[in-house]
Amino acid sequence: MSIYRTIKRVPPDDVNYFERRRPAANDSIRREDSDWLSRRKARPYELLLATTAAWCALLPPVLQPNTLCARFPRIANTLAAGWGDRDGTMRYLDDLLTDRRGGRKGFPADVLEELHSLKAFFESVHWPRPEAWRKA
Repeated sequence: MSIYRTIKRVPPDDVNYFERRRPAANDSIRREDSDWLSRRKARPYELLLATTAAWCALLPPVLQPNTLCARFPRIANTLAAGWGDRDGTMRYLDDLLTDRRGGRKGFPADVLEELHSLKAFFESVHWPRPEAWRKA
């Protein structure tokens, strides 16, 4: 190692060093035609997962949300993934069934009926009524 080394030099093994230089006036800035923001943003998975199909099959046949799975697989995937979380699932179902932002289009009638049935079933499993305890 030399003592005559300039201060601005960087060791060759420094991976955090980036040479900074100003572009010349005649250098054109190269721009990509593609939009990188859309590539970096996470997109929800729009296909029904195998775990969601298995969750749906475990539900009573009357309550299986077949229309929801066919038309809105992303929502069905989210419900299946959070089904074990009591408070999180109730919040999610409430958010789906309540228009808090105003002006939303809403679900079709058959999907809305399935969501209400799922919510009622979920409430009956996780918060049984006191009368049910008295009868038992």
